[in-house]
Amino acid sequence: MIADPRLLAGTKQLARLLCCLLSLTGGLVSLPPAALAQTPTLWEEEQQRFRVGLKIFPACLGAVESLEDRLTSDGSLQVLVVYEGSDAAARQAVTSLNGIGRVRGLTLNAKALSVTALDEDREAEVSAIFVASVGLGSRHLRAWSERYQVLVFSPFDGEVEAGAVAGLYVADRILPYINLTQAQRARIRFKPFFLQVARQHD
Repeated sequence: MIADPRLLAGTKQLARLLCCLLSLTGGLVSLPPAALAQTPTLWEEEQQRFRVGLKIFPACLGAVESLEDRLTSDGSLQVLVVYEGSDAAARQAVTSLNGIGRVRGLTLNAKALSVTALDEDREAEVSAIFVASVGLGSRHLRAWSERYQVLVFSPFDGEVEAGAVAGLYVADRILPYINLTQAQRARIRFKPFFLQVARQHD
């Protein structure tokens, strides 16, 4: 059987992303002042988590099984970058994610949306959610993944324990951090080799 070239390309892309995240050692990445200034609504550690999260999120999304089943009506992976208050960080995230173009050969389309707007639109088309604001709380994090049955990723400290499906585990090495219980509630399954790399919270 001849493998679909798009699937092979997607697998190679995911492998490269995993290699990239495994190279992030020694705590949070050191960022230049100019980069930190782009997200004025976040404290310095949160800014660093935010930017590292933008690098790891595509690997987490790409590790979701049957990702093609999560395409929206326009045939793309619709990533909602959710924010509360200032949209500065969300706009930066949208630019970064749209610059990636594709995940596993599937077109990625990111747009910013406020917490209020997402809560009011229960029919929103969404393939995944990237959280761009700190402290949204477990009520939002859990409700979104369960309502839309999608990956909710937050790079901020304590958010995976609070109910995000995925985020960052920071120690001597930065790893994806997966809330397995919440993933099950959202009916999300991750590829086995990704789970071997990721830190897991039950």
